[in-house]
Amino acid sequence: MKRRQTRVLLLAVGVAAGLGCATPPRPRELDSYEALRKQSNLQDVSKRAPDLAASAEKLGDRAREEWQSNDLEESRRDALMAQIKLKTALALVEQDQLKAKIQTMSAQEAQADEELSGLSKDLASEQEKLALLQKYLDARKNADAEKQRLSQQMTSDQQKAQAEQQRLSQQLASEQKIAAAQLALRTADTVEAQRYAKAEYSAASDMLAKADAELKQADYTGAQASAEVAKKNADHAAEIAKPLYEQAEQASQNKARDQSLESDATALPGASVRIERRGDLQRLVIAIPELFSKRQPTISPGHDATLDAVASLIKKYPTYPVQIVGYTDNRGKSSELIAVSNARAQSVMQALASRGVEAGHLMVSGLGGEEPIADNRASSGRAKNNRAEIVFLYH
Repeated sequence: MKRRQTRVLLLAVGVAAGLGCATPPRPRELDSYEALRKQSNLQDVSKRAPDLAASAEKLGDRAREEWQSNDLEESRRDALMAQIKLKTALALVEQDQLKAKIQTMSAQEAQADEELSGLSKDLASEQEKLALLQKYLDARKNADAEKQRLSQQMTSDQQKAQAEQQRLSQQLASEQKIAAAQLALRTADTVEAQRYAKAEYSAASDMLAKADAELKQADYTGAQASAEVAKKNADHAAEIAKPLYEQAEQASQNKARDQSLESDATALPGASVRIERRGDLQRLVIAIPELFSKRQPTISPGHDATLDAVASLIKKYPTYPVQIVGYTDNRGKSSELIAVSNARAQSVMQALASRGVEAGHLMVSGLGGEEPIADNRASSGRAKNNRAEIVFLYH
């Protein structure tokens, strides 16, 4: 009480000494306490916890005086303590109310238990029937859910398979166009287009490199477009370079070299040789039959001597562009056969590279079951069709 009087006196002195000074803003804690006080039933609180209620009132009054005296820290502290005590008293009131409710509910529960006991015997039979029915419904529901899940999974798997098939198709189409552009560029090499049609040849090489990069990035549309442009430029380069090359080359020397190549190729063990002319392009084709078994992409044992001789021939005639073409028999999907045949061509290229042939001098491609050399209806014919061909290109 004495402290309160001192506070009032100090407040009066402060007011007298500082006329015109504004009252500080009310602390947020004091506003919260007074709002809580207005919302509370103070009569019930004073009855249940008189000490806490009186202490909260005293602290609240003190917080107001401290606010008026500009003692904001003390005002916040006392207002916060007033809130805590008032909330504690309110919790005690709520606890008493809950106990009363629990007692009422316990009585009601006892009455309900008594009624339930009387009804439980009558309901036992019905409950058993309902349980059996529920089991049936649950089983039916689980069966329907599993059916729906399997249906959704099947749809998802089909969509993934279709997407993968489309991707592979686009990839194979891109690889074939790039292979066609490579072949066109190597064909241009046969007439030294890099020398006689430098701009067109350089443009074809750049576009081919771009197509390779786009293929690695799975940009199949871009790769196909770039490969087509590369092939067009390579064909144009060959067209420009051909007459100039023919003028620069002596026909007799070319003929002698080609005849020498044909003679050496004919003597290769375990291989058959044929000469093909496609337009102005001459192709010496060395076929190695039965090089692969079934769907295997790896070379079957027993062909080392033939591969050694082919490698020696390529190294002896390094100026000829050389293409390695893989083949299969005709059993299976076209896309799968092309993939296997391409892998076979890669296997032959690696085998030749391991024998000292420069890998950059070789082109690889796969044609699947196309261009069979034997009847696919017989196992012996299919064995011959599972082959690789090494093609020397020249004019």
